[in-house]
Amino acid sequence: MKVQLLCLLLVLLCTSQVQSLQCYTCENDPKCKTPAECPASAMYCRTEVTGTVFSRTCEEKCVETFGVTCCMDDLCGP
Repeated sequence: MKVQLLCLLLVLLCTSQVQSLQCYTCENDPKCKTPAECPASAMYCRTEVTGTVFSRTCEEKCVETFGVTCCMDDLCGP
């Protein structure tokens, strides 16, 4: 009985689906609330706010700088 339960648990763990990160995506829309499912390779939601630019994108890599923030949770960001 224990072996069957262990096998069932193993099967459930192996078949669970990995969901992609979701980020808000837009360009030049400060009220940006358009959710998008990111590609499987994307690990970050990136938000850039500078003098003339406001954008949100899905990114594989992200480096925070002045005006750029990065986060790793669904629909995160300032």
